[in-house]
Amino acid sequence: MQIFWLKRNLRLQDSEPFYQSMKEFRQFGPVLPLYIHEPSLINQPDVALQHQRFVQETLQALDTELRGVGGQLLQVTGEAVETLDRIHQARPIRRICTHRETTQNSQYARDRKVRQWCLENGIELVEFGHNGVVRGAQEALSFPDYFAASVRVKLKDPRGTDLTERFAEPPVAASAAASVPLARGDDKPLRLRGGRRQAEKMLQRFFTVRNIHQYPFQLSSPNTAFEGCARISAYLAYGIVSDREVFQAVDRVVTDGHQRLDQSEFQTLQKRARFFLDRLLWRRQYIQAFETNPRLETECMLAQFNGVREAEFNAVFYDAWTSGTTGFPYIDAGMRCLHDTGWINMRLRATLVSFATMNLWLPTTRVAQFLATQFLDYDPAIHHVIHQVVSGTSTFDGLMVYDPIKQGQDHDAEGAFVRRWLPELDDLPGSAVHDLSQTARCLSDKARAMGLAPYPAAIVDHRVTANVAKRRVNDLQKGRQDSGHRQMGLL
Repeated sequence: MQIFWLKRNLRLQDSEPFYQSMKEFRQFGPVLPLYIHEPSLINQPDVALQHQRFVQETLQALDTELRGVGGQLLQVTGEAVETLDRIHQARPIRRICTHRETTQNSQYARDRKVRQWCLENGIELVEFGHNGVVRGAQEALSFPDYFAASVRVKLKDPRGTDLTERFAEPPVAASAAASVPLARGDDKPLRLRGGRRQAEKMLQRFFTVRNIHQYPFQLSSPNTAFEGCARISAYLAYGIVSDREVFQAVDRVVTDGHQRLDQSEFQTLQKRARFFLDRLLWRRQYIQAFETNPRLETECMLAQFNGVREAEFNAVFYDAWTSGTTGFPYIDAGMRCLHDTGWINMRLRATLVSFATMNLWLPTTRVAQFLATQFLDYDPAIHHVIHQVVSGTSTFDGLMVYDPIKQGQDHDAEGAFVRRWLPELDDLPGSAVHDLSQTARCLSDKARAMGLAPYPAAIVDHRVTANVAKRRVNDLQKGRQDSGHRQMGLL
């Protein structure tokens, strides 16, 4: 028997582990699709209930897809090695096919244990790479070559095929849903829902000539980003869609534009498509950087920063930042939006991190861990590297210190986003929501009726704290080795 082990890549489409195990079922035996709800991983501090619910919705959809082609998904609660061993005792496993994933250290450790168990039991473990990320001595394709190869390949989709004879009957009983321990926190009322159909809806919605044309002008403001961005990051983070599917979607838009636009319009479309692809290039570079240095989850890339912010940790500042009560309207609106939706746009994410690590001097890893629980699309490999870049603890040249007032003025000039998420400021007109002299102690009639307290005064002077942080970060960075510059290949 073979195991098709689903971990973080939760799809059947463009899935090499699924395709190869199905293709070689006569040689290695029928295939058992398996997902293991691992209590030790569910209890990790970067796992939240919204992630768990999103995964469960996706697993339910996956089981429906599998039943449509003649199989079923076995879900078991337990630790990976113990679960695999129990299945092996009930029916011998010859091969396990899965994705080689670049993810948090707790899952790296789990994968090492499974690899050792397979070695001890004479079971072949086949791990398939993806996202163009390489491990060890493998040689990476350049992004243009990887994109070109991804566009040319014919992606496999098993739907509509009867594969009944290739599936194994589960040799052990599925675990009851009640046996799965709950992750910490609360679910988010306005988050995206899991599952392949939801992902495909997002792909179909966004990838049009019109949307790619407008994308560069929509992504920076939270007022336009919710509709103007692809919103597929969560589906990529959990492997519900593959990067190759996204590349092919972009290619289809460009092909469509070539057929119906004049030369000038088509050239503009190509530029806008490259602008979108640049973000996918960065995504791949971040993942590769984390693959090379998984310690970035818990340590600063530049060692001289380790312990510096931690030694001056201010719990009052941290609580105000995490609760959206810092007295800086654009920051607090972003945080409260995140509390309810699990998503904010890239520029606002960087602004939140910059404010926390520069203006409030909060520890990079602590900020990253909190936001990991808040972002539905939390992808450890991307998340932790970006936090290092924004907080100045990486080898990236340049500081990303965002003025929290100017960002609001630039990207929410009339205050629509701020008023939506800060009812305390509902009575302030237009750009007045960015004037700290007017927002301090403000309490609108709407907020009073809701039983809210007055909006707080700013907890720091953002100009003074930014200047102090820039000086301190620059001084600390001088201790790095010049040979370390660009070592990670970031951006």
